[in-house]
Amino acid sequence: MWTPVILDILFTASLVTATHSHKRETSDYDWSSITPSKQLKYHDCYDGYTCARLQVPLDWQNPENYSQSVAIAIVTLPATVPNTSASFGGTVLINPGGPSGSGTDMALELGHYLQETFDGERHYEILGFDPRGVAFSTPRADCYSGDEIRRAVDQLQSTGIPSPKLGPTTLEYLYQSHLGASRLCAEADDGSIFAHMSTASVARDMLEIVERVDELKHTASNSSIQARSKKPNLQYYGVSYGTYLGNTFASMFPDRIGRMVIDGVEDPHDYLKGTWEKNLNDFEKVLDHFYKTCFEAGVECPLKKDSDRSAGAIRERVSSFLNNLEVSPVSAVYQGRASLVTSLLVRTLIHTALYSPITKYESLSIALAESLAGNHTLVLENSAVDLESACEIKNVTYPAESYSWSDNAASGILCGDSALDAGNRSLTWARDIVDTLYEQSPTAGEAWTKIPLSCVGWNFKPNFLFRGPFGSSAQSVKGSNHTSNAPLLVISNRYDHATPLANAYAVSQSHAGSTVVVQESFGHCALLTSRSNCTANIVSEYFNTGRIPEHGTVCEQDCIPSIPFKACPGLPDYS
Repeated sequence: MWTPVILDILFTASLVTATHSHKRETSDYDWSSITPSKQLKYHDCYDGYTCARLQVPLDWQNPENYSQSVAIAIVTLPATVPNTSASFGGTVLINPGGPSGSGTDMALELGHYLQETFDGERHYEILGFDPRGVAFSTPRADCYSGDEIRRAVDQLQSTGIPSPKLGPTTLEYLYQSHLGASRLCAEADDGSIFAHMSTASVARDMLEIVERVDELKHTASNSSIQARSKKPNLQYYGVSYGTYLGNTFASMFPDRIGRMVIDGVEDPHDYLKGTWEKNLNDFEKVLDHFYKTCFEAGVECPLKKDSDRSAGAIRERVSSFLNNLEVSPVSAVYQGRASLVTSLLVRTLIHTALYSPITKYESLSIALAESLAGNHTLVLENSAVDLESACEIKNVTYPAESYSWSDNAASGILCGDSALDAGNRSLTWARDIVDTLYEQSPTAGEAWTKIPLSCVGWNFKPNFLFRGPFGSSAQSVKGSNHTSNAPLLVISNRYDHATPLANAYAVSQSHAGSTVVVQESFGHCALLTSRSNCTANIVSEYFNTGRIPEHGTVCEQDCIPSIPFKACPGLPDYS
């Protein structure tokens, strides 16, 4: 599922919960056995979960027209109490970011962990859904129409393009490769999905899910129509791009927010510009923490040499190695094929590892030490396109057997959302982005440019868009009534290499009464990268009562990254 195009997907798609041992493979269930329906109809699936395919209009500008529709795949982990119990707290929708991360996968992999975090006096069911075009929702945003061989070959080709910083010729190669990918999607799409993948459409789908969940609850309890006179509110936890989705929902439907926690926050205005300039601002600080951890580990860190007198000496050695790879990639043989070890592959490895410092610092130090010594197996192992697996995948069914088009779906979402604000995505526009991102982060700039540049030549402009204003008014919370509205709870690590803390404060300002909670940790998204009972208790209290702490509250982490790896009790293992 890996491509070097959309890095955030790698993080959200690799979540597994070995600590809570509830991992399920999404391929273990035949989604085609469910007929999509306008009402929410659950079917038992995945041993303890329930699944549904909710039919919604393709075009929310014409909501009565179901001649073209979308089937939203849903996986729900039931609450630990019956829905009729007085302690049942309702349904919490979750989104793993990406964009194009699979919410059904997140429910299967993190559902129990999140449920244990949210539960208190009340008990919640966790609902993960695949946004339109993504994973098991149909139609799917797949530019290769299920042909995994063609997809794998193009991915292999994309990894060998030189760094755009080497000069105008290399930038032209990169620009034209993305232009070709956009043209491929334009030829593959029949107008059924790419023009209808905006975040606004997904937010409206979420409202429909909330309505249908409430309808099902009252149908099951034989409640009267009068009992449903109050509109149901959304309860939500979203990370990374999922914070932009949550922000969009809160701004479009401010009177329909019950509880909303956003974690690892995207700046909405920067996202709509399509330049992604407010993501890498703290990247080098997190990377410095990795080198500091390695240096302090001494002989336990394979990347440290006896001659190193500071963490800076380790950084300098790795930076020199990366700069040399930019100009002179190294050839290697891996899995019977001739391969190139490029600066992009190594930088992407570094970037990905920093998403989860506790679980990845040790493996990153080993991979870098091996590569600097001339053994590039671990780098290639983490980035290789598996042609053998591509031959085995049969993604010709609807829904597909496995999710392999995350990069296409991500382009459909982010390129469509930013189509109007980004303007003409010319070669000059691309050059400005490259210069800006390399200046922000010399280490991650090369890899991060792949995200905005993936929109070069993208011609799908959704007719249902939300471009602001972003914000909502504070809602009063009466007692502990879980159906009442509450201000947003915004949480962030102190140092997040993909969504800096500054974004959390900026978004909080537009939502009156909201609170920012800062967790003193590194990595991407507080609840998922380090364990903090302080943060977890705040989140649980918020879901159960609606109460939020003082703005700017700081929580210490219970575990710290180390080399060698030390497990963090209670933290989900998504290594």
